[in-house]
Amino acid sequence: MPLVQQLIKKQTQHWSLKMVADPVQETLLDIINTKKKQLKKPSKAKPKEKAEASTGNVINIMDALRKSIENERGSGKQSTR
Repeated sequence: MPLVQQLIKKQTQHWSLKMVADPVQETLLDIINTKKKQLKKPSKAKPKEKAEASTGNVINIMDALRKSIENERGSGKQSTR
């Protein structure tokens, strides 16, 4: 028992902030923050390109309905003649 107590006294230290510092975690957080900054810059340019590309796929529903009605009327007139 005295040997154990002596070992405990020898290994005991006063608490300091360095005991809880994790250099691996700090390095990982730095890497993550750097990656986030790099991803944010290109993402601002991409929505403009997407907006321009998507305008070609927009369909006016009213125009499509008018065309559909005209086609039905046109095919109806032809079948009665």
